[in-house]
Amino acid sequence: MDMRNLRKPLALILALGMLAGCGSSSAAAATEAATAAAASTGKTVVIATDTDLSTMDHHIATDGTSFIAQSLVFDGLTELNAAGEAQPDLATSWDVSDDGLTYTFHLADAKWSNGTAVTAADFVYGWQKLVDPAVASEYAFIVDTIHVVNAADCISGAKPITDLGVEATDDKTFVVHLSLPCSFLPGLMAFPPFFPLNQAYYESQGDQYSLTPENMIYCGPYVMSSWTAGSGYTFTKNPDYFKADEVKTDEIDFQFIQDTQSAMLAYQSGTIDVVKLTGEMVDQYKDSEGFTNRLEGYLWYLSLNFTVDKFKNANLRQAMAYAIDRETIAKDVLKNGSIAADGLIPTSFATGPDGNDYRADAPKLTSYDPAKAAEYYAKAKEELGGDVQITLLFEDTEASKAVAEYIQNNLETNCPGLTVTLDSKPKKTRLQLMTDQNYEVALTRWGPDYADPQTYMDLFTTDNTANNSGRYSNADYDAAIEEADNGASAADPAKRWELWQKAEKIIVQDDPGVIPVYQNGGAMMINPKVTGIEFHSAGVDSYRHLVKAD
Repeated sequence: MDMRNLRKPLALILALGMLAGCGSSSAAAATEAATAAAASTGKTVVIATDTDLSTMDHHIATDGTSFIAQSLVFDGLTELNAAGEAQPDLATSWDVSDDGLTYTFHLADAKWSNGTAVTAADFVYGWQKLVDPAVASEYAFIVDTIHVVNAADCISGAKPITDLGVEATDDKTFVVHLSLPCSFLPGLMAFPPFFPLNQAYYESQGDQYSLTPENMIYCGPYVMSSWTAGSGYTFTKNPDYFKADEVKTDEIDFQFIQDTQSAMLAYQSGTIDVVKLTGEMVDQYKDSEGFTNRLEGYLWYLSLNFTVDKFKNANLRQAMAYAIDRETIAKDVLKNGSIAADGLIPTSFATGPDGNDYRADAPKLTSYDPAKAAEYYAKAKEELGGDVQITLLFEDTEASKAVAEYIQNNLETNCPGLTVTLDSKPKKTRLQLMTDQNYEVALTRWGPDYADPQTYMDLFTTDNTANNSGRYSNADYDAAIEEADNGASAADPAKRWELWQKAEKIIVQDDPGVIPVYQNGGAMMINPKVTGIEFHSAGVDSYRHLVKAD
């Protein structure tokens, strides 16, 4: 039975019913028109996802699943090509001043789905909302990361958001003013938090903005035509997109399926085109046509909550770090191309001033040593007055469950007397628990937003309360990061690299604040008829250019 064909008419009926109840808004009309157009052509790519969609608000999102969805319905100033290089998107071109402090972007003739023009004012408003303390975006910090004038003061509330160093000199010219040069800025313009925002539409929706497809406005290659939490979400080609002739797939359907075996059965029956593989399934299908494996930029690590007193004990943290067998987790538990993490910065991710990969020059900072784990735990036990109990939070995917169970075994075996309780939650719940500091240890990940170590290093400074959920604080770490970000060394690539390595050693080895576990591999089955998926080690994977052969 073709579950996809049963589901589509129902989703279409529901979408059309909601549209009728919403009146004649032009955004809703565009969604209806695109849905009808896609239904008539039938060119659909179906993707199985093991993580449910959290939000379509690009100022609230913090996870890759949401960012991928948002990049289908919005355009940025730039987009990344298959090699991860910045290419023109809503900006047809840009100029950089000789001192590197002013970027001037020239916009294309594009429209929102309600028929209004996309203007430079939409970027000014979008960036101002990103740093607005009232929005409290967890990605507000990234505007300061690229050194936009007054960003830090706007984020803190010391200055009004209208003082942010961005301006629209006319409808087609968006200007960004920096306090320090930022070489990776063009690539970061493809990242969803920097997307534009239509002020009139956003304010008309109030607190309903982005909650359903009918509460959204679009300027990208697709519009969202259905979204059912816990089930899936669908995008249909935007007929009014300014580059519509380049969009070769009419519909992209994401189906939320946590059981990989069920997803693979659907793939084999031809009802799903893309499936992520885990565990034993990798061995089973690695020689099959359509098998794809890649090393992702995602680093999985244990986040320790320092608001819980026991994790202030350095010996306990050292014991946990030495107790984990990362090589076995990568090779025998996951089997999907993942590799053991040597530190906080992934491999094959960032190229240094000498042309080498960061990890090629940086020392290996992790090791598996059961004897040291037991030794440090014995000291911790004495200092803490007895055996320790830990609750490990993880998300309810097959891969995370398998890794969490193996870490539980490692910790209890190599730290005799330590007890680990597992706590499985949906990803959205896990993220909220971490945001609220309502956890002890969490198995979590970070995907790099741009190809520079700073995207990881800035996460754990004392003042980054939006991302430093464990509230790690180390003065020497903070000082190294501040110097690399904003000090005299900020404009010297070689000195920046030395400071990243110094800071990494502090947080991973000298005073463990996080415990790196593995760098994620991406084993997938992709229908041989489907091409155009672009994987990026830094930034957001792109499904914008999908092509499905007849």
